[in-house]
Amino acid sequence: MLLPFDYVRARSREEAVDLALRAGADGKFLAGGTDLLVRMHDRQLRPQMVIDLKGVSGLQGVSCCDGEGLVIGAATPLNRLIRDEAVRSKYGLLAEAAHTVGSLQIRNRASLGGNISNASPAADTAPALLLYEAEIVTWGASGRREIPVGEFFKGPGATALAEGEFVSQIRLPVLKERSYGVYLKLGRTSAVDLAIASVAALALEGGEVRIALGAVAPTPIRVKEAEAILRSRKDEGAIREAAAAARRRAAPISDIRASKEYRLEMTEVLAARAIEQALAGLAAGGR
Repeated sequence: MLLPFDYVRARSREEAVDLALRAGADGKFLAGGTDLLVRMHDRQLRPQMVIDLKGVSGLQGVSCCDGEGLVIGAATPLNRLIRDEAVRSKYGLLAEAAHTVGSLQIRNRASLGGNISNASPAADTAPALLLYEAEIVTWGASGRREIPVGEFFKGPGATALAEGEFVSQIRLPVLKERSYGVYLKLGRTSAVDLAIASVAALALEGGEVRIALGAVAPTPIRVKEAEAILRSRKDEGAIREAAAAARRRAAPISDIRASKEYRLEMTEVLAARAIEQALAGLAAGGR
């Protein structure tokens, strides 16, 4: 059962920020609500005010700008994102990762902005956004800010967002070459579960291979050390070396879902598989 709270549907970005600043620590933004309402039900969060952002202009939908990449409204439901042809054809790794979030019903509500704003180390969309070098557009008391996704996550549950500030858009830059991305997620069950460990790999036609990890460090991380190994070599030995580098970069914890040692082992296994599959997909034509 939820404790009593005030629900306010913000009509503008300015109103949302003003409400949040007045509420202070007692206020929470709502985009999809799939995490917020569960935590409120479990009494992990007890906000006095919930500020609904879904009606704020610019926070819904996907738009493709010639020469500027893709712009995704932060409150866009994941299923809408997954079905979008521009996302599927040009940023397939993000669509694949989003499809692993919860169930079909959950994805009808869950939003991309909410998935990253929770700052869970296991956020499924975060590794893909790191590899696409996304820009997080926010709105707060000082107006608009643009934050590289690599600077957005600060720790478990912590982001670069200031008090009263919220994510308004996610911008993906243009990919000027063919690519193929793979997202591999290990959970306790085959679906509707948080990641124990996850790896994203993106192979680009120019020879670059990008690698990111989820659920095995305080934040989602990109593994530049592994990428450097694959810059000039992509044989089986180089793939093994890159996977070992990913393992060394991981800093997991032991918890009720998995031990530190198991997460480290599976990070190396998943990294090797993801790199192999990404390179094979690119060789077959990319997307």
